[in-house]
Amino acid sequence: MTQTFFDVSDIVTYIREHASVSGIQRAAVKIIAEAVRMRGRDVFLSFYHPVKKSYVACPAEDLLTTLETFDAPGLARAFGVRMRRPDIPEIFLQRYTGQPVKQAVHIARMRLAGARGQSRYFDRRGLDFRRWQHLYGRRSAAAAVTVQPFEKVAQPGDALCGLGAIWGRGKVLSAFRQAAERNVRVYMLVHDLIPMKLPGMADPRAARSYHDWLVGSAEYVSGYLANSEATAADLRAFLDQQGLAGTVHVTPLAQAGVHVADRPAPALDPLVHEAATLPFVLCVGTIEPRKNLWRLAQVWARLSQRTDIELPRLVLAGKRGWLTGGFLSILERTGGLGGWVIWLDAPGDHELDHLYRTCLFTATVSLYEGWGLPIGEGLSYGKTGVVSQAASMPEVGGELVAYCDPASMQSIEAAVLRLLDPEHRSVLQARIAEADLRSWEDVGRDVLAVLAD
Repeated sequence: MTQTFFDVSDIVTYIREHASVSGIQRAAVKIIAEAVRMRGRDVFLSFYHPVKKSYVACPAEDLLTTLETFDAPGLARAFGVRMRRPDIPEIFLQRYTGQPVKQAVHIARMRLAGARGQSRYFDRRGLDFRRWQHLYGRRSAAAAVTVQPFEKVAQPGDALCGLGAIWGRGKVLSAFRQAAERNVRVYMLVHDLIPMKLPGMADPRAARSYHDWLVGSAEYVSGYLANSEATAADLRAFLDQQGLAGTVHVTPLAQAGVHVADRPAPALDPLVHEAATLPFVLCVGTIEPRKNLWRLAQVWARLSQRTDIELPRLVLAGKRGWLTGGFLSILERTGGLGGWVIWLDAPGDHELDHLYRTCLFTATVSLYEGWGLPIGEGLSYGKTGVVSQAASMPEVGGELVAYCDPASMQSIEAAVLRLLDPEHRSVLQARIAEADLRSWEDVGRDVLAVLAD
């Protein structure tokens, strides 16, 4: 049986700076986990090792739990790379604000108490010991894995698949070219064509890197995987425009929830807990112009002036992204538009799970998506949503959500009002309960079928 290699170079780089997972990486680890369940020891992780300065591989099965739960410290230990500790939340430091020496001593004592598993130091100061341990404690017993040079493990006829953000990584792309020269079949999962479809909303340097990567990849890939029919159409149009050939396989992503079942629940961030105490609508995603949050927030501002409806709050859950300064400064200056809009910066999986469970419905009004994971995540919790009718999003929402024109505030407002009607919401929720939602197992099976050709 042939072997399958999934490149995780972007994850290895990412964990050196971050402790949470992005949407693209979330999809990648889910696909890899399902592939391991189906193919066991024939599935490998491959990546450019920043310490060894070479492209290496290791059995994916050895890291299944650590990878699937995105235990960043565990992955860093397993891969033999350093990771930056997350910044200490202000709530742990405010007792000694303006007292740098005392604050430094306080931090040292917290780290010592945390390492010893002693909660008393935290309890006496009214600090959340469980949250500290979630941020800085040892969360897994993952040991360093044995890696081998990729060329010693991979054989002609095997498959190498890039699932993540590998554009702009010269060493990785060089390894892909060399693999193809050795008759290893190379595939790329294309998540979207944002730099080409919305160039004004992408970092110009990243957009150029993405364009060059996609053009250059046609020289050595055996085929492309697209995460939706819409992305496949965009990719085929781009390849045709560039005069390039390439087989595009559609492997839609899942309509599945956040994976938290096998993890001990940390204490909720107080801001997350507070945001969920009153009825709210949840919008998950990076804070960036493409997500169309300015229009969505303006709709909330308009609806807040009405006296004939019970308006829930709008909770934005996501990390700060590209070109966000103006929007976030407006929220700050206006107190979240008078308290109606709350931004939660980069919530973790347990916090997202809590938000999905407790929201009234979700809102995804993006101008463009390659798939739209938050739509499907909401559906998996039985929650309908206000969803943009653009690009791939109708593929995710089906007949289970209320659609809107993302370029029209009137259309967004009308969709919100439809879902504020409990009867209409109940009809959609009943449909969701009967729907056969796409699982990550389905995705993994489809991806492996393409790679086996």
